[in-house]
Amino acid sequence: MRRFISKRAKPFDFNVFYPKSYLLPVQFVVILGLTATVMMTGCDRVKDEYYEGQGQAERDLAKGELKIAVVDGATVPAFWDYTDLLRKRYRIGWCIHSLPANPRAAEAWVRGYNEVSLPKIERQFGTNILKQTLADAQKLNGQ
Repeated sequence: MRRFISKRAKPFDFNVFYPKSYLLPVQFVVILGLTATVMMTGCDRVKDEYYEGQGQAERDLAKGELKIAVVDGATVPAFWDYTDLLRKRYRIGWCIHSLPANPRAAEAWVRGYNEVSLPKIERQFGTNILKQTLADAQKLNGQ
């Protein structure tokens, strides 16, 4: 059966231009394509947090603040002595990042932050200062 196309059709009335049996599969394909595009182009929380960590490190370095990042819950031996020595000797601060609902995203943020800040710290003070400071903190702590 042929469908009569009226001259008075509204510009967005697709039912006039396409048969209803054709419209549903087209809508499904469009929605499926948009969903796939969104999923492939960056709805990944881990990747977003990684880039956010890099951006935060760049902002901190632009302000002249040197910091290292640590994931909340990470076990760093002699943590308080270590961070205290870093602050006193080199004026290096620290920040803790926590995402209890997504610990992989928190680790990605810290990785992104440290990938930007640690090379700057090592260029300024030497490549071995973090290991040496950790060893000194462990000695102070008796480990």
